[in-house]
Amino acid sequence: MAQTGDPDDAVPPPGPGFALALGHAWRTFGITWSTSRSLTLLIAALTVFVALLPALALYLSKLVIDGVVTAMDSGAAGDRDLALIWVTAEAAALALLLAARRLLVFYKTRLHAELGFAVTSIILRKSAALSLAQVEDAAIQQQLLLARQYAASRPYNLVNRLFDGAQQFLTLISVAALLWGFSAWLFLLVVAGGLPLFIGNLRFAGTAYRFYTGRSPQMRERSYLESLITTEAAARERLHFGFGDELLRRYGDLFESLHGADTALHARQAWIAAALGVLSSAVFLGGKVWIVWVTIGGAISLGQMTMLVGLLKQGQANVSSLLAAFNGVVEDLLYVANLFAVMELPEEDRTGGATEGPDPADGLRFENVSFSYPGRKRPALDSVSFHLPHGARLGIVGANGSGKTTLVKLVTGLYAPDSGRVTLDGLDLRQWQHAALHRRLGVMFQPFMNYKLSARDNIAAGLALAEIDEADILKAARLGLAEELIGELPDGLDTRLSRHFIDGHDLSGGQWQRLAMARAYLNEQADILILDEPTAAMDPAAEAEFMQRPLDGKSVILISHRLSNLRGADQIIVLDKGRLIEAGTHDALVAMGGLYAELFESQADPYREG
Repeated sequence: MAQTGDPDDAVPPPGPGFALALGHAWRTFGITWSTSRSLTLLIAALTVFVALLPALALYLSKLVIDGVVTAMDSGAAGDRDLALIWVTAEAAALALLLAARRLLVFYKTRLHAELGFAVTSIILRKSAALSLAQVEDAAIQQQLLLARQYAASRPYNLVNRLFDGAQQFLTLISVAALLWGFSAWLFLLVVAGGLPLFIGNLRFAGTAYRFYTGRSPQMRERSYLESLITTEAAARERLHFGFGDELLRRYGDLFESLHGADTALHARQAWIAAALGVLSSAVFLGGKVWIVWVTIGGAISLGQMTMLVGLLKQGQANVSSLLAAFNGVVEDLLYVANLFAVMELPEEDRTGGATEGPDPADGLRFENVSFSYPGRKRPALDSVSFHLPHGARLGIVGANGSGKTTLVKLVTGLYAPDSGRVTLDGLDLRQWQHAALHRRLGVMFQPFMNYKLSARDNIAAGLALAEIDEADILKAARLGLAEELIGELPDGLDTRLSRHFIDGHDLSGGQWQRLAMARAYLNEQADILILDEPTAAMDPAAEAEFMQRPLDGKSVILISHRLSNLRGADQIIVLDKGRLIEAGTHDALVAMGGLYAELFESQADPYREG
């Protein structure tokens, strides 16, 4: 449940130091440059143009007013014509400023979309390159979540604020030049008027980051509760067991907790910002009163007064905007730092380049293999050894948590052993080229994925979603007992398998399992077939048909809780709490009277009683 403490108490990733922050800003700008050089240059040019026009327009307004006063006093045609020239020039400057600002918004919108896509692509490529152990790491999952969540906004916001800051700085320089020529202390007043809001915003930039990153687990919980209430996957149990109201209550409590903390943070920020805003306005008002006072005294003209008041207002706005941009940059850098932390995650070492082993007749071996998950006291596998010759069938038995699925991940190279080694054809799997290893293995994982794509894609995933001949797809479907299922789908292989789409079609658990088996069979080059609980959701007839199918010389690793499926295995190993405690044929293990025999008898008794 959400925590309701002070947001300052949250413990997020630390923010970057000054030198590192500059590096992150430069790297972000580098990504922007590589995304679209033309857009970056165009926005930079428009930024300079928009930055210099306000001071020019204010100076022209002074000339207009002074020209009008002079023309009224003299009545000369030349003075009147000059005043009209100045007003035309001012109108042109303001029109150009308006047009440039609108173009700047348009091109920045384009950059926002393109940069968001580029950053998201970087994150997805990095995620695809991570090892299974990294993907399963909760801390890395948190980093990836934050990076994806802010991929389209924070890098763009940082670049946009850098452009805005440059624009405000250039405008401030031009305003300062005009103010300094009249009175240096007016420029200092402009700077002093913007400092209060800057200090307040800087204080809240870090607080907001700590607050929003610190509550990410609660946000994930809220999203999960929403999915339990809205998705069809949870609907059956939710409706049958009747816990919908309890889910709504928890969702409401979580919202109240998050909303309460959010409101408290923004309330503090609003009150402090209001007080600092009043102070800033008082500074501006003091300067304006002084300008009017000296104008009444005849020290400056009416046009100069108008220009100076405008410059004072423009300068204060520039200072506030410049410092606000700086505050925003500080906040954005905190989020961008997480993006670069993701980019710098070490990728899996895929230096193995072997495509075959020295002893093609040796098959698969585990030699004293041990593996432990981070943070677990007991090894998932502890000194496990066995040999699977080519063309042999190996059955694996064990209770949940005994290490069966971990063994599959080691066989497929998704994990590397902590000690010992796994070899194929006499060569350590770490030395194999990943693509070559994957070509040798057809795998049905447990749990398997139900891809909300077409039936064709669900099978083609077995060969990296490559373009596969339909005949090969249908052959794999036949081997996976999915041929009849494909024929019954409204659009055959092109049927979208999800009710999330208007034309989608849903499947039962057993039907999804058949597609997963077809996926494993698609790789005809595979000479080792790994099936993790392949008949768990099958009806008895389909299970019998599957178990009696010839496997054309392939080696098979079959994991099953139904021990009757393993009677034809050349060897069966029994795992218990990560250790291999029994090994042999079905008949030998039954005669041994150990754990396997107990499990087999317990499954056979109900049939005897029947």
